[in-house]
Amino acid sequence: MEKLRVALIGFGGMGKQYAQMLRDGEVDRMVLTGVCCRNAAGIELLNKEYPNVAVYADAEELFAHRDAYDALIIVTPHTSHVELGMRAAQAGKHILIDKPIGTTVQEVQRLLDCVKQNQVVCGTIFNVRMYPAYRKAKEILDSGVLGRLQRALWVCNSWYRSPAYHRSSAWRSTWAGERGGLLINQSQHCFDIWQSLFGLPEQISADISYGRYNPFQVDDAVDMQMRYANGLHGTYIASSGEHPGVNRLEIWGSKGKLCVENHTMVTLDENLVDTETFARMNTEIYGVPPHQCRQIPVSEDCSDSYRRVFDNFAAHILQGEPLLESGEDGLASVMLANGAYLSSWRKEPVTLPIDGECYNALLQAHIREEAHGATEG
Repeated sequence: MEKLRVALIGFGGMGKQYAQMLRDGEVDRMVLTGVCCRNAAGIELLNKEYPNVAVYADAEELFAHRDAYDALIIVTPHTSHVELGMRAAQAGKHILIDKPIGTTVQEVQRLLDCVKQNQVVCGTIFNVRMYPAYRKAKEILDSGVLGRLQRALWVCNSWYRSPAYHRSSAWRSTWAGERGGLLINQSQHCFDIWQSLFGLPEQISADISYGRYNPFQVDDAVDMQMRYANGLHGTYIASSGEHPGVNRLEIWGSKGKLCVENHTMVTLDENLVDTETFARMNTEIYGVPPHQCRQIPVSEDCSDSYRRVFDNFAAHILQGEPLLESGEDGLASVMLANGAYLSSWRKEPVTLPIDGECYNALLQAHIREEAHGATEG
C-alpha cells in the first residue's frame, strides 16, 4: 500500500479544512476517497469541487462502502466521536479523531478497548503539540536540563469567544451537546501538551466558573491545581471570556526555568549551580544561584501542524513509524477535563484515575438541570 485511503465524516469548519488539505495533496501518504456530509450546501460543494471523491449522505451509506477506504477521519460533534470510532474499529478501519477523542473517560476507554480488540490504529488530532516551540520544550525537559521539576504554571486566557461563536451550532457550549465548555473544548489542546510534558497528576483541585461571561451553564473560566508524586505542583489558569489574553507556560526545576510564550518563543534560564547544591553551599543571607538566560531559536511557522498529524498517522500505519498522537493521549486529556469538573462539582480534590460512574451521574444531573432551565426560559 503506497497511500492510505481515507474517508472523512463531518464537513463543517474543520472538516472542510481537512478535506481541502487532502484534496490538494498536502499529505503525501494519504488520499481522500470519500466524504460523509448530510448538509445540502456541503454536498453541492463536494460535487462541484471534489469530482473524484465519493459523497455519502449519512453514516449508513459511509459504512456500506467500507471497502473504499482504509481509515476514517472523524470530525463530527464531540458526543458522536466514540460511537463512530467504535463502529469504524469494528469494521476493521483505522481511525483518526478530532479533539476531544470523547467526552468522558469511561466512553473513551470503551473505544480504546474496541480498538485493541479489533487491532486497528486510533490517532487523535492535536495539532498544537506539533508546534516547534512545544516540540523543543519536550526535548529540553527530556534532556534533564531543568533538573528536578518543581513547579509548572500555564496561564492561557487567549481563548476569547464571543456569543456569536457559542451560538454557531445548537450543540456547542452546552452540557447536552458538548458535555462542557472551555475544558472539554479549547483546553484540550493545553491538556494534551501538559500530559505529554509531565504525565498525569495524582490529584486535581479545580475552581471553575460556569457562565461567568456568557448566558450558559457550562464553564468559561478555570483555576486548576495539579499535584504529582514527584513533588511537581502544576497550575493551569484559562478563560474564554477575557481579552486581550496571554498564553505563557513556565516550568521551574532545580537547575532553572523554561518559558514558552504565545506558542512561538522559548526562553531558558539555566542556574550555573542547581538550587539544591547552592542551598548546601551558600553562606550569604541573600545569596542566589548565578544563572544565565538565553532564547532558544525555534521556527514560528506553525502552518503545517495539521499536515504533520495526518502524515504521522499515515506513516505509522504504512511504515511503522511511532504514532505521536495516540488514543491514549486523547484519554489523558479527557481525564484532566473530567477530573477538573468532578473536583468542582464535589468541591474537593479528586485523585486520578477518577471515579467514572460518579462523574457520569453528576454529568447527567447537569444535563437535566440545563434542560429544565431551558424549558423554564
